[in-house]
Amino acid sequence: MDIVSLFSSFCVTTASLFALKPVANRVGLMDHPGGRKTHAHPTPLIGGIGIYLGVVFISMFNPVVLAEYGDLLAISLIVLVLGAIDDYKHMPVSFRMGGQAIAATLMYFAAGNQLTSFGNLFGFGDINLGILSFPVTVFATVGVINAINMSDGMDGLSGGMVTIALAFLGLVAWQSGNETLLIFIAVLLSALLAFLALNFRLPWRKPALVYLGDSGSTFLGFVLAWLLIESTQNGTGVVPPVLALWFIAVPLMDTIALLIKRPLQGKSPFHPGRDHLHHKLQLLGFSNRRVVCSLYITAVVLALSGWGIYSQAVPETLLFLVFLGMFVIYWLVSVIGDKVR
Repeated sequence: MDIVSLFSSFCVTTASLFALKPVANRVGLMDHPGGRKTHAHPTPLIGGIGIYLGVVFISMFNPVVLAEYGDLLAISLIVLVLGAIDDYKHMPVSFRMGGQAIAATLMYFAAGNQLTSFGNLFGFGDINLGILSFPVTVFATVGVINAINMSDGMDGLSGGMVTIALAFLGLVAWQSGNETLLIFIAVLLSALLAFLALNFRLPWRKPALVYLGDSGSTFLGFVLAWLLIESTQNGTGVVPPVLALWFIAVPLMDTIALLIKRPLQGKSPFHPGRDHLHHKLQLLGFSNRRVVCSLYITAVVLALSGWGIYSQAVPETLLFLVFLGMFVIYWLVSVIGDKVR
């Protein structure tokens, strides 16, 4: 792996973000304080655009990476642009998710990146999806996109969750000898770290300088979904599908819990509110930085636990049942917490 490429990805992303700040202010691509928002100053919604530019720039100079991930970069631009439009002028949920479904459809048919099997979840052999492969791929992709998007509620949280998941995907790519996947993930991580350096709240800099925006969180969600499917499917998967659940455990469990609870409360699943896990930790008195760091640690521990269990040749069934048990515990604690509150 070329260290110059990684450093260049970091630098290009950083330069892009600083260059885009005055442009965002001029065109109105800003997040303004008010309502449920707790920040005090208008902040540019350009994080995803900067990350995209950094990754594309470096990929153009690596023919192997570009050949392998050119489709991903091209199709993800659809999600990025739709998200930017949504940041500028909020679109109906149906329109936004329809665009995400189109991107997932292109991934399935044009790029051939398909979710075809759930693996051996129940101990009776691989669960092959057959004719359900297409709708399940679209559903899973849109689900991951929105799980990442819905976790974008605090400085550094959504970007950090993606960074952790990608780091573990990079680990298994390295273990399996998939050099092209490893290089692409490393370049993406370098760009992400450049964004987080300007987004994460630091002791000497309280406010974030840039936000991901819907464009960034949905773009990163789509890229993560693509790489998770690639890493677990298509005959070249480096890990079983169930391990993907552990790599995105925190945003996934929080999102699934809300998608169940909100309809039971008579609300739309996509109704904005302060009922996410990070909001609940805030109500317990945690500062923003402590909430984000606590969720980082939780995400790392869960991903490391899943990878560790898998490394001990434990059956996929047990890996799935343990994850399912964790979700049930989280659900019960969440419900009880809502009633107490």
